[in-house]
Amino acid sequence: MQDNENLDLQSLIDKYENMLLTGTKIYFDADEFALLADYYFSLDDYTFADNIVDDGLKIHPGNPALIVLKAKILVSLEQYSDALEYINGVSDNSDIEFVAIKVEVLFHNNKADEANELIESTIDSNLSIEDLYVFITELGYIMNDIDDFDRAIYYLEQSLKIDDSNDDVFVDLSYAYEMKYQYDKAIEYNNLLLDINPYSYDGWINLGKLYSLNEQFDKAIDAFDFAATINEGDIAALKMKALSMFLNDNTTGAIDIFKEYIELNPDDEVAYDSIIEGYESLEDYDSMLEFINIKEKRFGSKGIDIKRAFVEIQRDNIPEAWKYFEQVLVEDRDTFEYYMLEGELYFLDDNMRASEAAYIKALLVSENNIDAIDRLANVSVAQDK
Repeated sequence: MQDNENLDLQSLIDKYENMLLTGTKIYFDADEFALLADYYFSLDDYTFADNIVDDGLKIHPGNPALIVLKAKILVSLEQYSDALEYINGVSDNSDIEFVAIKVEVLFHNNKADEANELIESTIDSNLSIEDLYVFITELGYIMNDIDDFDRAIYYLEQSLKIDDSNDDVFVDLSYAYEMKYQYDKAIEYNNLLLDINPYSYDGWINLGKLYSLNEQFDKAIDAFDFAATINEGDIAALKMKALSMFLNDNTTGAIDIFKEYIELNPDDEVAYDSIIEGYESLEDYDSMLEFINIKEKRFGSKGIDIKRAFVEIQRDNIPEAWKYFEQVLVEDRDTFEYYMLEGELYFLDDNMRASEAAYIKALLVSENNIDAIDRLANVSVAQDK
């Protein structure tokens, strides 16, 4: 049945796109316009979907499915005032999906009181169980979008009592609990999603992320490994696995994974920085310098002399560090890293006033930075302040 539906959709898409190419007019009924618009909407091609809906409404004005899609498109384009004007101009708003869209539009136009009144009156009306399910499920998604996670959880958990087979509900519940820092509950709902769809790549990736946030790094690594087996050769899972290994104090293993990762994705500059930081934590300064050189060859000299200077400080080679400091590129000289390096070098030279001035400049670039505040405290102690 599903294959036939896919075949019919593809046939409809081919027919529509051929019409656009040839300029010939073909009649589509309202359901066909809605199906086409929904397809392009699912691809995030909102402008194309909007054109289809407008064409459909010219032939089938007042069609509920097309009206709902029009409102959804305006919301997705973040044209909230236009969406409000549009829904206020619709005389028949009895369709439950349209009511849900209206609630969303009201919230986005800072009309929370009206939105809440509409929610209450709709739930208090004699909705069928099917309409109630659609409405409270949509409310859960809306509450997540407006960062009202407590209400999102309430509506989505009520939705599960009616139908516990909707993947998206588990995804949004996991997200809501994650945003409330309740990682155990987020993991619980993510695992329920995987019970339904054990080969969900996104489900395993999200599980790995949640385990990392919950400081269960071994489980996070296992989850990323399983994601990689589902989507063979996936580099995103590889990178996240390496980050989890760093957090699990397996720095050597993380560096090896990051090296494997950059062979597959050599243009990810952040991955090179992660390897450099890994070698720094291992106090392997020769390997650190080697990767700084590799990074310079691939991405250029920006920020490189600052990194080399910090390495020389770690090696107690202060004259060499000053040499690199003095040749820092002009475009790197009004940065947090530059002022932190300047402050450290003056501190090591026992020039506390110059060191203090440099760290203050660093704080002006990165306000309330903990590292800069910590270094300023050290300077104050050294000056008996």
